[in-house]
Amino acid sequence: MVDDKGRVAIPAALRATLEKNSGAPEGSKEARVAVLTSHEKDPCLVAYDAPYFDSLMERLEAREQAFTDERGGGDSNIWREGVGVSEDVAFDASGRFIVPGAQAEHAEIAKPGYAYFLGVGKQIEIWNPATLLAHPTMPEQIKKACRYHLAEKKVTL
Repeated sequence: MVDDKGRVAIPAALRATLEKNSGAPEGSKEARVAVLTSHEKDPCLVAYDAPYFDSLMERLEAREQAFTDERGGGDSNIWREGVGVSEDVAFDASGRFIVPGAQAEHAEIAKPGYAYFLGVGKQIEIWNPATLLAHPTMPEQIKKACRYHLAEKKVTL
């Protein structure tokens, strides 16, 4: 659920993983920060912890090096697409945070409205459920899980 102020809540299991992986003392405000950005290709958001951000920077640097031109220049779009419009967002002990305007617009997450959180490897994807269900390459098992969670909360899109 997205409230009138644009707040959403990270599900407890995903929130606990973010806090654990942060490297900050458990239960501290420093442990309750995530990087939020637009997905490189899909119309959703991605959230992850600071250590993952550091490894992402290393991978993007390697990708840039692989695509240098004859003068040694890199492709700036590798960084633009890989990092996207990112922001650190602090979440409270219940996992609530405000989705910044540019990110909400990118993922078509309206206020009030709905957001679907999906753990994908070391990242969390945040989707407008209608967009996820309509996405042509989304695996059917993910769509089924989304429909299940919507029905469980008695949400009709």
